[in-house]
Amino acid sequence: MKQSLLSNLCVLGVVIFSGNCWSESAEKEGSQAAKETAPDEKKIKVIGRRNLANTEVDEDTQKLLKIPGIAGDPLAAVYSMPGVVIAGGDVGGEPAIRGSSPDDNAYYIDFMPAGYIFHAFGPSIFNENLVHKFELLPAAFGAQFGEATGGVIDVTLRDPRNQDFAGTFDWSFLQTGVMLESGITENQAFYFSARKSLLHLYYDEGEEDEGITVYEAPQSDDYQLKYQWLIGDNQKFTFGALGASDNARANISRESEEGRADPEIIGDIRIKQDFDSIGARWELFAENGGYLSLAVSRLNDSEVVSYGDGQFIDSSYEEDFFRGYYQRNWFKDHKLTIGAEIRKFDFDYRFDIIPYFCTDHQQDCNEQRGDRIQDSAVLNQTTNAVYVTNMWQVDSDLTLELGVRGEYNDYTEEKIWMPRAAVTWQATDALSLNTKAGKYSRFPNADTAIRKLGNPDIKSPRADHFSIGGKYEFSPLWQSSVDLYLKKMTNLPLALTEDDPDFAKHYSNDMSGRAHGVEFLVERDKADGWYGWASLSWSKSERTNDRTNETKEYYLDTPLMFNLVANYELNSHWEFGARLTIRSGQKYTPIIGLRDNENFEGHYLPVYGDLNSKTLPNYQRLDLQAEYKFLLWKMEAAWTFAIINALNHENVEGYYYAPDGNETIDNFKIAKEEGIGMFPAIGFKLHF
Repeated sequence: MKQSLLSNLCVLGVVIFSGNCWSESAEKEGSQAAKETAPDEKKIKVIGRRNLANTEVDEDTQKLLKIPGIAGDPLAAVYSMPGVVIAGGDVGGEPAIRGSSPDDNAYYIDFMPAGYIFHAFGPSIFNENLVHKFELLPAAFGAQFGEATGGVIDVTLRDPRNQDFAGTFDWSFLQTGVMLESGITENQAFYFSARKSLLHLYYDEGEEDEGITVYEAPQSDDYQLKYQWLIGDNQKFTFGALGASDNARANISRESEEGRADPEIIGDIRIKQDFDSIGARWELFAENGGYLSLAVSRLNDSEVVSYGDGQFIDSSYEEDFFRGYYQRNWFKDHKLTIGAEIRKFDFDYRFDIIPYFCTDHQQDCNEQRGDRIQDSAVLNQTTNAVYVTNMWQVDSDLTLELGVRGEYNDYTEEKIWMPRAAVTWQATDALSLNTKAGKYSRFPNADTAIRKLGNPDIKSPRADHFSIGGKYEFSPLWQSSVDLYLKKMTNLPLALTEDDPDFAKHYSNDMSGRAHGVEFLVERDKADGWYGWASLSWSKSERTNDRTNETKEYYLDTPLMFNLVANYELNSHWEFGARLTIRSGQKYTPIIGLRDNENFEGHYLPVYGDLNSKTLPNYQRLDLQAEYKFLLWKMEAAWTFAIINALNHENVEGYYYAPDGNETIDNFKIAKEEGIGMFPAIGFKLHF
């Protein structure tokens, strides 16, 4: 925890549109059309509006929400997709996409930034009833996306329904929430959702258990608000707000296992984080087929972490964001997009800690321990970006997309041009082929960039993406796809040691990486009551110290992954689902002995072997789910029954030094950390 307490404070992304929203939405959702018959026949004129609201969950997202074991959490569905693994364990982990770090991802939520999208204690911050579209872009995404060298998770919340006042009540063992929705006038509507975790109900606050006393049990909450006004037939104005919070407080005593292993954290420990974001967006659907979008938002985020003998990190940041883009047909077969972004970021922090100058590719962070330091400052940075994309329909079977994104960051003083391209060829009616490539960058992690803790002269991590793939439709119901990819990562942060002449800088950009693999997917669309998919992927991810030319496997390297998801609708009342995940164990650095802790007499520190030289046991998990729908007082309701890890497979997430007070240099205990065992879950939903 101490080694990367600030790592989640880097700038997050914001979404305005997906690459195809204009072609699939601006044209399809309300273009004005007239159909004329022969002169002697009646004329029929169909008039529509271009600014129709997207009020429903799209079909693919509906399938994701039905995945067993995710409790309807749309973002948790990402772990059932090819090339995605959990970094940090079954609870509180974040997605690592195709061999990249979770820090390399960008999360786009409509047009507004979010301080974070996963609660510290488990699920994402989104109510399942509000998600219109959820899309994973694992590599080589378009020029409209920035601040990512790994993958992009693009979430679009649905628009409010213009209806009579209605709502939904949700309850499960872990969380409860309510959503309200209504029309205001003929062209105005809103919804509001609020949820709160119930974890605190399962803790006995104030009672000591194995040397740990919980004073404030883990609690989290989140909310989303959206108001929309359809102006005339060709304009749309949307205002949105969202936020979340997490907090917990406990005491770690000298008698606890954690206190014996790391005396530095003995005492009260507190974690509190929250964010609030508001934004507005105006859209114009022009008569000539053009589309204009302008959006502005403000994000306020804060985090307080305190532990041990008065150590703390107290940080907050404020981000102002503007994004505008224009799309229209250009000549006969071209579609042009021009966009611009301004992102102004103020990071206000103060701390009093014993620092560990370390990254996630470090053998022993205890060797990187520094002297206790204090500081208080503000990091200001502004990123300006422009991008241009041209989609050329070369002929009926061949599409070429060329784009470029340019960014200037006044903190790192970098001007970066990032060309991107994609080619799609419909080889036959059933077979399509594609290839994509691009260059990408993101702002450095805050703890590697600020003074005292980091290197203010550090530069942005970068990556080159390449992919080639194809999709084949066996029948109207069955299709398969294959995707080969390569990521080359440069300018990654390297934690400097005392052997480096520039050790005082703490970090440099002398780390690089490489990830490559192949993913195979088979899908069946819903028919005869059932649908499902299966994926199999092979990958390899590694990092290289460019100063020593030493290459090691990355700790999230997971060579083989298999996912199987199936859902069956028995009748109008019952629906059943199953998800099976099998994957190779991740890499870890083994503990091979103990050494004296020179900072705390009578305590020991682990001695580690070669970096990431061992592999955890294979991971297996089967989740089962049944949903029963019925009417309660003439209102739609549903019970959900699930068994997580139904086979109760022991999934080892790592090994750690577990002192019991009797250990010596030659006699010590290494314990294993396990994921979720068999866990039954019940949920209830009522639409009123």
